[in-house]
Amino acid sequence: MTKGPHQVAPDHSQHDGQGKISTSSGLKVHGFENEMISLEKMLKRRQSEDEFKAIAIVGGLGVGKSTLCRALLNKNEVKTSFLPRIWVRMPKIEKSEAEKSEAEKIKAEKSDAEKIQAEKSDAEKIQAEKEAVVKRMLECLGVDEKIIQSISVKDDRRALDDKERLNALLYALYLQLNGKKYLIVLDNVWNGDDWYRDLSAAINRSYDWNERLAYGLPKGNGGTVIVTSRNKEVAKMMVGKEENIHDLLPLWNQESCWSIFTDTVERENQVLNLKDEEDLKNAKKDLFKKCGGLPLAAKMMGKTMAEKIKKDEEEAAKQEALKTGKH
Repeated sequence: MTKGPHQVAPDHSQHDGQGKISTSSGLKVHGFENEMISLEKMLKRRQSEDEFKAIAIVGGLGVGKSTLCRALLNKNEVKTSFLPRIWVRMPKIEKSEAEKSEAEKIKAEKSDAEKIQAEKSDAEKIQAEKEAVVKRMLECLGVDEKIIQSISVKDDRRALDDKERLNALLYALYLQLNGKKYLIVLDNVWNGDDWYRDLSAAINRSYDWNERLAYGLPKGNGGTVIVTSRNKEVAKMMVGKEENIHDLLPLWNQESCWSIFTDTVERENQVLNLKDEEDLKNAKKDLFKKCGGLPLAAKMMGKTMAEKIKKDEEEAAKQEALKTGKH
């Protein structure tokens, strides 16, 4: 038994001509109007209506990759063109340089037997991560958890080995998507493993299903995958040509950053009281300098300001109560 296909936020997005995108939920995405136009063109740039398409949005932490992608998925044209539409948050498995250095140091100190065991453990983790990604995709498509678990078991109730299990999961994914013009977002991809390489690759009889994630993604019905990543090399490995990659840079417009900031304050049910024109101008300039054009930073600063306003109001009310003798 399966549930209905998972949908991404029931918002209807539209441009308002001021460099922001409004949604029916009242949320506004600021500063991405040109990026939205560029991504829409990338989605349409294919040799035929049925051609598979893989594109990537690449940028640093907090630059707005996921926000831009959600706004794109909530556009009416996208919603009517693609079904199902699913959002898959990818597991973080990339290690920092410091972590890699420490791991190499520990590895060098191990015996040969310990090294073999460590390599086996790493291989098991990689296998588990691959399975987790496919299972997550099946869950987002509405496949019941019990059915997903049953895929890992043979008819005689014996557990499948690693290769067979991943084969079965990817084949199940293929069957769920086959014949559909799907849109899948793989959000925050880190892993540069060959298993993620060339999402446009199609399965044939000489390949095993488990060899690539791409083989679980049917080709020929206009299906699309959008990858978001901080690592351009990983993104390029997955989507191919440079023309399929959109580099997302920090916002250059301080008005957009200010709008993100004030929207966040208002969503926390607080009011920012800056009536003096010079104070407002300086506040915008200061915010832009501090957030560096990063939407996430502007949002976090808005939350911090809302908390400060709330605390100040509570303290003022407390002081007023003390003055009037109320407790």
